[in-house]
Amino acid sequence: MVRGPAGAGITSLLDAFVANHSTTVIVVRHDIFLSRVSLVDRVQQMVFPTSEFGWLKRVPKSLVEFVKLTNRRTIVIDDAEIIINERDSVGNIIDDMLKFAMSAAGMQVIFSTRRVPLQNEFCKIKTVQTSDISLSGALTGQNWSDLKAQFCHWSNSRYGLNIRVQDRDQFATTADELEIDRAMSLLEVLYCTELLHDQLPTAMSGARATEDLKWEVLRVLFG
Repeated sequence: MVRGPAGAGITSLLDAFVANHSTTVIVVRHDIFLSRVSLVDRVQQMVFPTSEFGWLKRVPKSLVEFVKLTNRRTIVIDDAEIIINERDSVGNIIDDMLKFAMSAAGMQVIFSTRRVPLQNEFCKIKTVQTSDISLSGALTGQNWSDLKAQFCHWSNSRYGLNIRVQDRDQFATTADELEIDRAMSLLEVLYCTELLHDQLPTAMSGARATEDLKWEVLRVLFG
């Protein structure tokens, strides 16, 4: 189970995992039209799109054989609470996950959720080995510096520039952590500030509030 606050980067983490292991995973997508379908049915439908839904009580033999043949032993579900339907409880979806883990295919389920009852139910599992990964949703000063360097490298490569954001800024030196969901917008502002350095007032070279930098950049760009 992967859990954390909104903006913690969980979806990006799972997307990267799926991209790196595309030949060994089965990704369960959310579908508003399948609100009354069990998790076992969903996985069956992902593998065999023409199969009919029937509230399967166990992992069907056809799916077990498919998993053994293709080695797709990992099921990935982002925001697992979205696929819980009106006939389900959090216990039902955990039971379905256990069906895969305890099937002859020996599968594992990786899922994310922010729903506390589902997290609590997961923590009660004793029959199979589990892992609980918690993301804080915040960057430390060192994390911020590393991300800033990577962002500058990516931007310079993409646009053929040689911009370097100052090594020390108000976020790298503060004792507080920076929320991940704010990081990209801050990086864009700092990068544009360096890009437009010669056109910005001299006073902007010091540490300034992000909003001040943002509005000054916009003023230069749009007059």
